[in-house]
Amino acid sequence: MKKIFIIILLLLIISGTKVSSSFALNPTATPEPSPETAQLDDLKTRIASRVAQLNLVEKRAIAGTVKETSGTQIVLEDIKKEKRYVDVDELTKFSSPSSKSFGLSDISKDTVISVIGLYNKQSRRIMAREIETTTLPVFFQGAVVAIDPKNHTFKLAGESERITVDVETITKTFQYTADNGIKTSGFSKIINNENTIVFGYWDKRVKDQLLATRIIIFPILPKNPKIIFAPNVLDNSETIIPSTGSGKKLTPIVR
Repeated sequence: MKKIFIIILLLLIISGTKVSSSFALNPTATPEPSPETAQLDDLKTRIASRVAQLNLVEKRAIAGTVKETSGTQIVLEDIKKEKRYVDVDELTKFSSPSSKSFGLSDISKDTVISVIGLYNKQSRRIMAREIETTTLPVFFQGAVVAIDPKNHTFKLAGESERITVDVETITKTFQYTADNGIKTSGFSKIINNENTIVFGYWDKRVKDQLLATRIIIFPILPKNPKIIFAPNVLDNSETIIPSTGSGKKLTPIVR
């Protein structure tokens, strides 16, 4: 009886080992993704990549003076004296008021151009779509040192140079104060010794004369102490009383 019990126990152990072995040899298979799922995942990846590229690119316009040209690259210097890199390709259009056949080969050093294109924020380069020759406005900051109401001009002095500002009918004049902010002003509001900023273009007929397009007056800001203020020799509104030579001035007789 004891032998029969041992035989039955051995048979149960052997059969259990075979069952466990069969389960170990045949694990549950992982289902493979369908072709539709794979295509959808690929499309999601491509869309995400394209969105990231679009976020890095924006339309932008710049202007500056050409400092270097090499192949399909142009290096500009803008009004802030910063270098800008411009790339051109077969889609870039060129134009110039002085030439009907203006192209990349006509752009040389010191040529002033404006560029419209696609700016890459990562590479900081602009792929040009339109390039045109232009004229950059002049920016000058200084103190008013003389006013000529008759000719509608005034002199503006910087640290090392002085210019004449011609106020035209198209000139827009503004005044900035802490209380009122920026407000429209006019030529009559310009007074001596005030800090002033002028934007405009050089007058080709008169040396050192700026044709103003925009003027901003800052009466609350002190002028640069290095700017020497002189009496307004252009203003004839005040009568100058002559001297007798003895240290006394003649008093004009008013009738």
